[in-house]
Parts: sequence; structure tokens; C-alpha cells
Amino acid sequence: MKNLLIIFTGVFVTGYIFTSANAKQSPTIDDIDALLNKVSKNIESASQVTKMAQTMNAKMIELKVEEKKELKKEVEMAEVKMEAMEVKTEMLCAKMIGAGLDTSVVAVQLKGPAYDAYLNYIEEGGKEDFEYFRLYLWQRK
Repeated sequence: MKNLLIIFTGVFVTGYIFTSANAKQSPTIDDIDALLNKVSKNIESASQVTKMAQTMNAKMIELKVEEKKELKKEVEMAEVKMEAMEVKTEMLCAKMIGAGLDTSVVAVQLKGPAYDAYLNYIEEGGKEDFEYFRLYLWQRK
């Protein structure tokens, strides 16, 4: 038994020595520093990219805000034009009713000689009565 114990101990010690000799070596401090430098460079480049993305995002937001303001102005101008057209349409309806045309049966159309006369009447200031202007002063082109 004693011989068996000595043989086991010898094999164990030999195995331990050869196993530790073939074990992977721990990295040196130079390798660790090189890896840390790589990581720090990657972090710096990532922070620069993030800054560039933030500035581009801010510029895009400013452009969108300006576009939105321009669209609001265009919508306001379109609303003003629509109100003016509604006033013109109401005036034309009133003139058609005054001329004896039933606007509920005859659709109001913003074209034709009467409408052209009305536009000319507005361009010239609209000082006289429209019917007088249309019948006696307005000349078709």
C-alpha cells in the first residue's frame, strides 16, 4: 500500500508540473495597455460620431420647424384667398339673383362673360353699379 501511495503521489506531482507548464500564459502588461488604447480610441470615435449625429439632428429639427412655419403661412394665405373667393361667389350669387336667375337651380360657376365682367369691375375699382358697368361700360375682349 505504501508503494501504491508513493507511485500515486509521484504521478500526481508529475502531472501537476507538466499541466501548469502547458497552461496558458497570462497576458503581459503591454498587451493589456494596447487593448485599453484600442478601446479608448473606439470610445473616442463613437463619441465623435454621436456628437456629429446630434448636430445633424439639431439642423434637421431647425429645417423642419422652418418648413412648418412656411406651411402655416401658405395655409393662412390659402385661407385668405378662399375667403375672398367666397365673398366673390356670394357677390356673384347676389348679382345672379338680382338678374332673376335662381341660384338653387343654376349652379354658380366662376367662369363665363358675367364673371369676366365682374373681375374687370373689381380691377377698375368697382365705383359704379355692377349692372350698369356690365351692360354699358364693359367691353368684351
